[in-house]
Amino acid sequence: MWTQKLKLIGQRFALATPTLLGVIIIAFALTRALPGDPAVYFAGITADEESIQQIREELGLDKSLVIQFFVYCENLLKGDLGVSLSTGQKVSEELSSRFPASLELTLTGLFLALITSIPLGILAAMYPNSWVDHLCRVLVTAGASTPIFFSGLFFVFIFYYLLGWAPSPIGRLDFIYLPPPHVTGFYTIDSMIAGDTETFWASLKQIVLPAITLAVFALAPIARMTRSAMLTALGSEYVKAATANGLNSRTIIFVYALRNASLPLLTIMGLVFSYLLGANVLVEKVFSWPGIGSFAVDALVASDYAAVQGFILCMALLFVFLNLFIDILYTLVDPRVGIDG
Repeated sequence: MWTQKLKLIGQRFALATPTLLGVIIIAFALTRALPGDPAVYFAGITADEESIQQIREELGLDKSLVIQFFVYCENLLKGDLGVSLSTGQKVSEELSSRFPASLELTLTGLFLALITSIPLGILAAMYPNSWVDHLCRVLVTAGASTPIFFSGLFFVFIFYYLLGWAPSPIGRLDFIYLPPPHVTGFYTIDSMIAGDTETFWASLKQIVLPAITLAVFALAPIARMTRSAMLTALGSEYVKAATANGLNSRTIIFVYALRNASLPLLTIMGLVFSYLLGANVLVEKVFSWPGIGSFAVDALVASDYAAVQGFILCMALLFVFLNLFIDILYTLVDPRVGIDG
């Protein structure tokens, strides 16, 4: 059994290799198609052609695209993502230092979405056409149709500007606080490990609004899928048989229906997590959150090839490993999923 599972994991890794190769090629091509010249950007508007050409040679941009691509692939094999022209730091160091901020925000937003949307979807399936079902439909429609950057700006306007309940959207901590000692990179967790409750509450207040913004975005697909999967499960023959045998409603809902509805939920949660990592690009700019999303936007503005390519490669790797993780969970949750499938 374990040999078959390891074989499955190996097959998934093998299938992911062409995907990653395609991402590398597309990322390289798209960054080279960006408008503007990095050499001109960093030389300044007053620089002459000789200075611009010198910078272009230092960056290797004077070589053909084919040579630039092979140099980039060679550096990737060495674990070198290049140096960010915007910050002067290695791209790998920039991504590793900023990734915990993005991950903390994404996981918090996903957690808020799950504890809201799954119970709402279950209730909507249990009581179709009731007020709970109508509320679920309204929230799903609103969450799916509202742009995420608009939701973020709206929450800032209401809760910070008008009501004054939320702290200023200036990042992970107010300027009067110092970051906690680095352990996990999550300020909320690191501050608790350090026993600094004041910094913990300060970091928690800062993350609430951007996390709610992400949660509203994620709530719609999860609630819709939960409702649909639960309706299918509740209308199945095994649930009818369990009801006829006199089992209580809690056992029927959570043991029979919800367990069998978990497979599509796992799928949608994996997709939503990936979408949230992408949506972080907008949310981080709205709330000045120092994650990889804001780093990518700044790199795009500056035509910083190495930083943009590093960001795209990082996101692709996350997506591939997330899909692999979901495939493994499938075999654990539902034994009907074939090892060879």
